[in-house]
Amino acid sequence: MPNRDQITLHHTLTLRIVELTIVILAFAVALRPLFTNLPNVFIWVAVGNLILLMLVYSVIRRRLFPQWEFCLCLVTAVAIMLPTLAISGGVNSQLAFFLPLSPLLAALIGGRRESIVVAASLIPAIVLATVFSEHVIDLTGELYSQEKTIDRGFWLVAATIFSTVFAWFFLQRYDALTSKLKEENIKDPLTNLYNRRGLNIYFKKALDNAICSASPISLILIDIDNFKTINDQYGHDVGDICLVEVANLLSANVRRTDIIARFGGEEFIIILPYTNQEAAALIADKLRQLVSKNTFSPFAFPLTITLGITEHLQHNDNALKMIKRADKALYKGKDRGRNRVEPAE
Repeated sequence: MPNRDQITLHHTLTLRIVELTIVILAFAVALRPLFTNLPNVFIWVAVGNLILLMLVYSVIRRRLFPQWEFCLCLVTAVAIMLPTLAISGGVNSQLAFFLPLSPLLAALIGGRRESIVVAASLIPAIVLATVFSEHVIDLTGELYSQEKTIDRGFWLVAATIFSTVFAWFFLQRYDALTSKLKEENIKDPLTNLYNRRGLNIYFKKALDNAICSASPISLILIDIDNFKTINDQYGHDVGDICLVEVANLLSANVRRTDIIARFGGEEFIIILPYTNQEAAALIADKLRQLVSKNTFSPFAFPLTITLGITEHLQHNDNALKMIKRADKALYKGKDRGRNRVEPAE
């Protein structure tokens, strides 16, 4: 499902497109008599379209039907184009050259499905309008030419197909780019674990799920013991190698349902859904032993970790309180000699 930011973005984009259409149509109504002499019916159709667009703009701006905004735009676009096309020569109308833009606009506002629906409706309509063009009323007074009609019909179909393919390509690149940006936004660039932003997002989801399902959820806060000594004596580049190797070791030994993040500096945090504090203590001690049995960086440093653990309490508890309890337990473990698992009180 789209998130709130995506919904807001689609709403804003829809408003901008409707506003642009209103401006273009208003200019057309005002300036057309200066450049061309057409029957008054074209002016009245344009004025009617302008009034319709203003009503649609008012509905969208007030968010009266947020889930139907795009469908409303599509219906309005059809209602605007068809009368003018019908009285100005069908595919021979100058307005027809805007039709291939429809799949692209549908893709930008809606998505792939909407783009395909628009293209699938538009292409048969263009073909039928080309085949039966001699029966279409043309109040512009232009002479009918079968050769010109077939030529325009062919290029309109080709341009519509190209617009649809381009829309798909654009959406594919857009999805890839936004996914990459989203991933970079929630991942720590050094360890490739979740950063604080990513932790906040997934911790909230896990906590909400635990509350709704009345299931336990626990938290482990981890700190590498005496890590400042490595940075001071060997430099931050060696310290970074140690951080990455510890992060890889921890992430390789947690469950797929667990959430692990770099909490800051040499601290890590693990969220354990469906796990009470006693089970979390066993997992924490397993991780502590794994780290103490390994060596890290090309210098083969032995490292240890201290871990503070807590679980979600049923009444008036939240993520911040859980982190504070685990942090308090962690520093109590530091005071008691490090390289230990300390449960919260």
